[in-house]
Amino acid sequence: MEGLERIRYWLKEQGYDGIILSRRDNYTWITKGNTNHVVQNCEVGVAALFIRENTVDIIADSSDSARIAKEQNSLEGNRVLVHWYESMEEFLADYLKNLNVVSDTGVAGTRNVQKELVTLRMQLTEEDLKNYQMIGAQCAGIVEQICKEAKPGQRENEIANRLRILCIEKGISPDCVLVGADDRILNYRHPMPTDKRIEKSLLCVLGGEKRGLNISLTRMVYFAPVPEELQEKYEKLRYIFACMQLVMKEGMSYSEYFGKIEKLYEEAGYKDEWKLHHQGGPTGYGCREFIVKPSTKGCIHAGQAYAWNPTITGVKCEETTFLGKDGLLTFTRTKEWPRKTIATPYGDFDVADILQR
Repeated sequence: MEGLERIRYWLKEQGYDGIILSRRDNYTWITKGNTNHVVQNCEVGVAALFIRENTVDIIADSSDSARIAKEQNSLEGNRVLVHWYESMEEFLADYLKNLNVVSDTGVAGTRNVQKELVTLRMQLTEEDLKNYQMIGAQCAGIVEQICKEAKPGQRENEIANRLRILCIEKGISPDCVLVGADDRILNYRHPMPTDKRIEKSLLCVLGGEKRGLNISLTRMVYFAPVPEELQEKYEKLRYIFACMQLVMKEGMSYSEYFGKIEKLYEEAGYKDEWKLHHQGGPTGYGCREFIVKPSTKGCIHAGQAYAWNPTITGVKCEETTFLGKDGLLTFTRTKEWPRKTIATPYGDFDVADILQR
């Protein structure tokens, strides 16, 4: 079922007359890749969709109305112009008068149903899946290229900027770029890049978005033999990560799933390490649609994408995967990066190695 069809079915089921969508993520989801923003680092765009049972209006002010209606209007919505000097809030309040309308922002006093929309958009279509495979391969290829080109003596910021450039060249928005070297990998779970020079080790993380779909992955490099203690940690983490991927099944509650994560850390001898960094969660049209916690409600479902990212101090595993009816698909796996097959009680799973240079 396509996004527009899902929205309309949901509106009818809930008894609403319509919905206003103005968040960038929802606009891109419902239009299959269109955008409604001008400023890059904003959550809400400059155009809104007003979706009803049989109509779609595309509402924007005079600065962007013509462009959006012609170039970012795959739903062929009716153009509704608001003058730039008028209040959009007041316009919508009048436009929606006497209608039972909800929205993804709470604009004009409407009920904010963003949480419900996240649930609606998490189930990926065949087109989403095809796009995800392409975007995942591109993101993984970029990160792995960066890691193979990096040299001791380079600054973290040099690596990060090169990564951003390669992403932008392929139309990928590098929303999260983490680059850490040596002791900063040991000290910080989120090593924002600095001018520190690489000595022996490098961690590179990308959260990239293209066509609304989000990819997350991590790769590690060592410019010397990997220390025995660190390799031991990584082997234990790889086992945790492989189990986290393979234990997922349709209908498993997130609370049960997280209980298994806690047990895996404890069995590995790192009982409290999960408390030092989140473990990830479902992804798709949000970097994480939500972070899974011990108290998270809801269930794992086939047909959805996941980005789990367990850590033990100094090492991290992270990929973006898809739980299909016939098994697990890794969007961020390439043939160019060394991997090791990890045997678990739930089956075997290939996990990225630390690249030794």
